[in-house]
Amino acid sequence: MSTTPFYVDNGLQQTVILDTVPRREKREMQQEILTLLGLHHRPKPASHTTVESAPKFMMDLYESLKDSEDDAILGEDGVVFHPKSNTSRLNVDSEKVEGSDVIMSFVNHASRVSFLRHERDQTFFFEFGEVSPGELVTGAELRLYKEKSRKWTHARFTVEVFCIRQGQDAEDKFLELESSMTVSGDQVGWLKLNVTRAADSWTLFPTSNLGLYMRVKNSKGREVKPGKVGIVGSRGPADRQAFMVGFFKMSNELHVRRTRSTRQRQAADDVTYNDDPYTGYGRNAYPPFRRQSCQRRTLYVSFRDLGWQDWIIAPDGYSAFYCNGECAFPLGAHMNATNHAIVQTLVHLLDPYLVPKPCCAPTKLSAISVLYFDHNSNVVLKRYRDMIVKACGCH
Repeated sequence: MSTTPFYVDNGLQQTVILDTVPRREKREMQQEILTLLGLHHRPKPASHTTVESAPKFMMDLYESLKDSEDDAILGEDGVVFHPKSNTSRLNVDSEKVEGSDVIMSFVNHASRVSFLRHERDQTFFFEFGEVSPGELVTGAELRLYKEKSRKWTHARFTVEVFCIRQGQDAEDKFLELESSMTVSGDQVGWLKLNVTRAADSWTLFPTSNLGLYMRVKNSKGREVKPGKVGIVGSRGPADRQAFMVGFFKMSNELHVRRTRSTRQRQAADDVTYNDDPYTGYGRNAYPPFRRQSCQRRTLYVSFRDLGWQDWIIAPDGYSAFYCNGECAFPLGAHMNATNHAIVQTLVHLLDPYLVPKPCCAPTKLSAISVLYFDHNSNVVLKRYRDMIVKACGCH
């Protein structure tokens, strides 16, 4: 037997864990939730550290989005208003963030570009294997950290980033300019270069991903080593390593929720459930709610209880809530009843056997953001729509 990841209102103003289930049933439950999260399998990242530049950036971005979600306001008209996230300190376009369903940071695997192994600090390779072809690239940035140049404090330099392309022959490679920017020798901080075209082509044609190449030139057009102007290389601090950020929007096809599996479930009568030690009620013996009107009730989903803390960075779980209660005549304004529900209630009074009462259901839902490692140790920030009940009403 194994505990479930669900905590619910037990009708006695207590939130309790929702019983235990057989291990097989818990595995099925885990697979259902993975599918809901848009994952075919549980990620098994090689690295779990969040001190490196790519995951650290994503943690900061997640916190800024979380603050916005926590401050969400339910207006009188039932519209959920989310204040704009404060991403300016991360040098991120807030509109690009708000318009994305998925944001990913990619760790640099320069060693995979074997034909440029002697130019490791000028070469970048980002694994796009976990990016779905159905995800539309809305933006991508190569981020490089620049320290103050010890040699050329007042000089100016041009940083160029090229996409490595395949020529006609297997050994033939050529460089295609992707982006460039001018920096000064005394400039300090993260540089941001647009590599959207490269990310778009890698998503559509994965085999075209041969990596990126950087070149730095002085004002006279002569090439200089990136380290000489202060750009941190592979031997630099972990939190200043180069990484890539991709912004994606889900296609309409991926937004369609899959039809739930029709596989046979084990009958509840064949399973033994433990009684709850605090309330004394077993799975089938929770006290019925007093006949309360339709309202929102507690439901908490724990990712930690699913044993997923090795790949889900944040949150540990979330408050999903659910709707329960009666939609009985008269339907007050606080019950958010639709006009149809009011009419259905009146007809139910005339013939309760022919027409049922309206149902208590969510009227407003909001999203949650989940931060996790994928199989390649890239960090993914994904926003899942309609995951939290914000208001209930009679339908």
